[in-house]
Amino acid sequence: MPKPFVTVVVIFLLGLAIGLVVNQQRATQSQQPAPEQQAAKAEPDVVAEDLELVQGSDGKELWRIRAKSAEYSLDQRIVSVIRPQLSAYIGTEREEVFIKSDLGEINQSGNTVTLRDNIAGRYGDFALTSDVFDYIGAMKKAYFKGRVIVTRPDFTVNATTVEINLETRELTAAGGVAAELSPASLNSLKKEKK
Repeated sequence: MPKPFVTVVVIFLLGLAIGLVVNQQRATQSQQPAPEQQAAKAEPDVVAEDLELVQGSDGKELWRIRAKSAEYSLDQRIVSVIRPQLSAYIGTEREEVFIKSDLGEINQSGNTVTLRDNIAGRYGDFALTSDVFDYIGAMKKAYFKGRVIVTRPDFTVNATTVEINLETRELTAAGGVAAELSPASLNSLKKEKK
């Protein structure tokens, strides 16, 4: 046999052997769940039905969450809730903001709430739907993300993100923002001009 042919065969066999070793290592790694997956599958330390959590400060209730069921892990210090209903009270008038969803997580020590899936809420004349809601108590801000729709009797706003400053009550929309005035609001503008 010619020497170049033997060299090609040896290189081919070495490549094949290295490929088999790499595939075997990848298969072994993919069978073992990642540490975060192992933590997510860990059994909760506390399970509760018909739960109510209340967060307050300076003798005032900041928010209250009721949920169909909840799980709490001592390691993660987060309460995972199913079918949560959040009532938050803002401003000196203590106006109620109500939001419900399918799933959520509450971190009472961090004063944060994240709700996901089928979010629907209301505040005064405003109604809102989105995919994700994040409340960050330390910043006094709420964020709605995903397919966000904010409606009021006289207009509708669509966006991918809406930020609400709970102190100033300023609403900022971003990402594909579209606003639509209702015919009734346009008629009132016409009357004001006359």
